[in-house]
Amino acid sequence: MHNVTKETELHVITPNETGILGRVLGTLANAGINLRALCAYSEEDKGHFLLVTSENKKANKALKAMGFEVMMNEVITVQISDRIGAGAEIGALLGNAVINIEYCYGTSAEVGKALLVFKTSDNKRALDTLR
Repeated sequence: MHNVTKETELHVITPNETGILGRVLGTLANAGINLRALCAYSEEDKGHFLLVTSENKKANKALKAMGFEVMMNEVITVQISDRIGAGAEIGALLGNAVINIEYCYGTSAEVGKALLVFKTSDNKRALDTLR
């Protein structure tokens, strides 16, 4: 039905300071790592970056070398058509399966496509539900 994959996301915790987005993304760029999806927010005195990359092990090493805290989370990615209602369909499927979405973010993956990233209460069931 959909292109659904279990993947690993990097959760990078940084100081919350001016220019930190450029430093995090510049670290990836300088290491030759493609960024597939990004969510960034601040909470109190910390910056939080949720990243899906082309090379997580290499990204992890590069970001830790910059002094950033890096954790890995299992997530589900879903490549969908970039059309009205496509995300709602995914949300309905997970809701009907009684799978709680802890968080979700998305990005344009290519022309006519979008990539959604989900962390759920049961990623295995989410993967099975969306396949």
